[in-house]
Amino acid sequence: MPAHPLDGTTICALSTPPGRGGVAVIRVSGPDAWPVVDGLCRGRLTASTPGFAALRSLYAGDELLDEALILPFRGPKSFTGEDVVECHVHGSPFVVQRLQECLIDAGCRSALPGEFTQRAFLHGKRDLAQAEAIGDLIDADHAGAHKLALQQMGGGFSREIGAFREALIEYTALMELELDFGEEDVEFVDRDGYRQHVSDLLSKIAELLDGFNTGRAIAEGVPVAILGAPNRGKSTLLNALLNEDRAIVSDTPGTTRDTLEETLTLEGIRFRFIDTAGLRETTDDIEAEGIRRAWSKAAAARFVLYLLDARDLQEESGRTHAESEIKAAALVLSKAAEENGEPAGAILVLVNKTDLAPAPLGWCPEGAEEVLTISAEERKGLHALEQRLGRDYRSALAEDRILVTNLRHREALQRTREALQRALDGLNAGLSGDLLAVDHREALEQLGRITGVVTPDDLLGHIFGNFCIGK
Repeated sequence: MPAHPLDGTTICALSTPPGRGGVAVIRVSGPDAWPVVDGLCRGRLTASTPGFAALRSLYAGDELLDEALILPFRGPKSFTGEDVVECHVHGSPFVVQRLQECLIDAGCRSALPGEFTQRAFLHGKRDLAQAEAIGDLIDADHAGAHKLALQQMGGGFSREIGAFREALIEYTALMELELDFGEEDVEFVDRDGYRQHVSDLLSKIAELLDGFNTGRAIAEGVPVAILGAPNRGKSTLLNALLNEDRAIVSDTPGTTRDTLEETLTLEGIRFRFIDTAGLRETTDDIEAEGIRRAWSKAAAARFVLYLLDARDLQEESGRTHAESEIKAAALVLSKAAEENGEPAGAILVLVNKTDLAPAPLGWCPEGAEEVLTISAEERKGLHALEQRLGRDYRSALAEDRILVTNLRHREALQRTREALQRALDGLNAGLSGDLLAVDHREALEQLGRITGVVTPDDLLGHIFGNFCIGK
């Protein structure tokens, strides 16, 4: 059975990546952190000043193990809120392993995944949303994800949730007070003011939920599907964007039979470009499966780049055919998005091969958000395309909006909204305060789950079990 984070034990773990390196950091936290490391320093840690590094010799029994930089902290002024000692040793796998063995022999135990951060949460150093943001920060591999993680870790989202709870607590207390005077038919809650307050709160929650898709896309990479009939330059476009020959380019229709996904970071925003099979009628079972997958990927994408050949648009009949094609694609994607409960991605029509024929001016088919002209072969128009793809996401980051990125947070906000909507509907139906209070308590519980005010037994293990050991 896993140990409890606050079982009184002292834990240790390697906090830097394993393997050979210049420096390795082994972290120790718990009531015996100082005396354990002091023993390995032969009594030279006790007089050290908390928060100041000191050069000390570490011994494994009678043998010198390493010259280390020791950084001690006294709780509660530490990351975990406990006594903490960080041992910065040379990054030798032998030194790291031997030091960990000595710490365990001295009474420490190996830390569980995320246990240092979990102890920080349990000691009130971080709320749960901020603790989760630490994991997001460690995993961030591009500027957009990094900025979102820092925002969450700074507590902006937590303060918003805290404000929601404080306002609800006051109304819930007044409603429950009415229960004590039920026989006297006394109302302590101003119904009109309450109605306005809940309506305002629902609007704020809706704003947070509306930002989820944007925040999630920034954190994980914005999915962009490349669609169109065969031989319109989809694979050439992917290669041009990546600046390498990643996809096979051929004049033979049906060359691309499955989806091909590649990532690219443009001005700090990560994009996931998905090349797909050419859309056409076919009796080939394998090609038909590739087309089905193409529609599936497009339905989940934030952007659909629908390629047309400029040569096909020179005549009115060609433009009419293209308009029907785009309209049909928009209907398919809209229906799929509705079934998935997600908003449909924006269709950007790319008139390709403009090196061979001019693009029609001022033409935008129904269902398309915008028309851009490009020549993937000659890499013309790609900068304008990249700017358009990143525009909304760069704006969202520049505005410092609170963007929800965690699926658990979104689910709690959705349940909060449902509970508050039931309360508002009940108020309009004339229900008594005791019944309204039931929905209020549900809303309070769901908000409390986000920051950790309410923590079911299995929640912490699930969250911190996904962290790396040593953090």
